[in-house]
Amino acid sequence: MNPGEAIYFFLLAVAVVVVILLLWLICRKRKKLAIVLTSLLVISYIGYYLYYPTLKINTHAERYGQLIDYLVENYPDKKLTISPEHYENGHSVGQFDVNDVETPTIGVTFDVSKEGQVKQIGTWSTDEYPTQQELWREVKSIVGDPYTLEAGIADITKEDEWIDALTIDHQPAIALFSYSKEGYSLLKLQQGERGKFVVLEERNHLFVYVDERYKGETVTGKLDSGKAFTWDISERKGQLLVEKQQ
Repeated sequence: MNPGEAIYFFLLAVAVVVVILLLWLICRKRKKLAIVLTSLLVISYIGYYLYYPTLKINTHAERYGQLIDYLVENYPDKKLTISPEHYENGHSVGQFDVNDVETPTIGVTFDVSKEGQVKQIGTWSTDEYPTQQELWREVKSIVGDPYTLEAGIADITKEDEWIDALTIDHQPAIALFSYSKEGYSLLKLQQGERGKFVVLEERNHLFVYVDERYKGETVTGKLDSGKAFTWDISERKGQLLVEKQQ
């Protein structure tokens, strides 16, 4: 029983005690009737308390069926995993984690109301704390709109090692992270256009990532200081180029 349910039953017990006191005040000259009504109230309270776990199991099972109907109607072409099918301690009645079988580490949480209405209330991920080399995978939860079963996640591949050169839906990008044992955060994410290059400047470093389909032999740009630069990238396409600025 969770704290909310404990408070619920405590308040219900207080209400039962108040009703019993009122009964004895009203029926003080008819003690037998007061005893009978008191016994009925106490037995009803105890019976409800004992039946409550079964009620949660049955309610969860009913809402599981309603969720199945919703998913079949709205996602007929997807193969989905739903949990928990049966009520488990620590879970909320009518709340389910759902994921596409092709993306088992990320999914959404649905809530089925008393009226049978289904609503997405959040997302979840089972990915563990990433190593510095695996930070690029976190971009999938940053790029685009919040994750849903309809939208899915962006197609992201890592192209080079240093900070992180990526392709996001086949477009060049650079992700710059701050990383330590205490935590990590995305400092900058710069995306470019397909067949072109992307430039990012941070902390006296210049980062350039050139799409492999780029047709030129050089790239030109301008630094934050206003100084122009030109790099020969004829043999460096698909690589992250880094230069420390003086």
